[in-house]
Amino acid sequence: MAGKTNTKQICVFKTKKALLEFMDDTRYEKDAMAWPHTPMSRIRINAKDYSKGTGDLATDAFYNLSPDEFQRLSAAITKAKTATISDYNRCSKHLERLQRAQGEGSAQNQGTVDLTEITEIAELFAGSSNEIFSEAGEKLLAAVSKISAPKSSTSSASIEQLIAETTAELEEIKTARELFSDVKILNYDKYINPENEAERRVTMLKVAYHPKMNYPYAFTVSNGWGVPLITKQKGVMIKEGSTRFVDTVNILLDEKGLFPMLKRVEMFLQAMTAHGLAQYFEAVTNPVLFSEMEDIDN
Repeated sequence: MAGKTNTKQICVFKTKKALLEFMDDTRYEKDAMAWPHTPMSRIRINAKDYSKGTGDLATDAFYNLSPDEFQRLSAAITKAKTATISDYNRCSKHLERLQRAQGEGSAQNQGTVDLTEITEIAELFAGSSNEIFSEAGEKLLAAVSKISAPKSSTSSASIEQLIAETTAELEEIKTARELFSDVKILNYDKYINPENEAERRVTMLKVAYHPKMNYPYAFTVSNGWGVPLITKQKGVMIKEGSTRFVDTVNILLDEKGLFPMLKRVEMFLQAMTAHGLAQYFEAVTNPVLFSEMEDIDN
């Protein structure tokens, strides 16, 4: 039916070529638990690229975030702009100090050309029997010594290298900052590759911040295939070199489009978590049930 509403959709961002949506896929424990989310509880990110057409011509990709992962993603995005400005200011000040040190070093080297003659004159004054001349000579020698002594153990070549490295760091900060990057393999029967039973679905999410762009928050959602590898602790990881992505969607957002979405998902998780805690609240606040729980513990 045209215009059918997806009741699981929490929020969505659309352009003429792509969309990014956050979907409810949370799961809750049936028993009274202090944390009601099951290990399979998640917020799903769906991304679609329909720049080449809709239906089979469109590219679809997804990534699942646990409630904790979503909070980590949201915090990184929220802090990105402030952190970038802070890093940029720090590098700029460091670069200014290095350039100033380089300039002082050059001026110092230029000033040592005629110090030999000045030193000889100072020594003549210092060796004089006249107390006034002698004292003046000692002071002059001390002054010459300070001028000729290196002000820093850092060589000119080292300063130039540090300036180059700091300049490169500044350029990198102005270009991009990676906020979130993770790859997962979904080792379940429904995610088996029908063309290769050894492979399982692999999902990836990358989020970067590009401060010089009008739409600075870049989402990359990719799906593909990989071979699961069971570890000694019975965990699952992707076999090295087996990952290959076949569907990738890139979409750019600005603060106006992204921040309200993050806030809406955060409010949704808060509301649904509180709802999932209803049984637990009833258990711990009911005197009879609470006493029974204490008896079991004892």
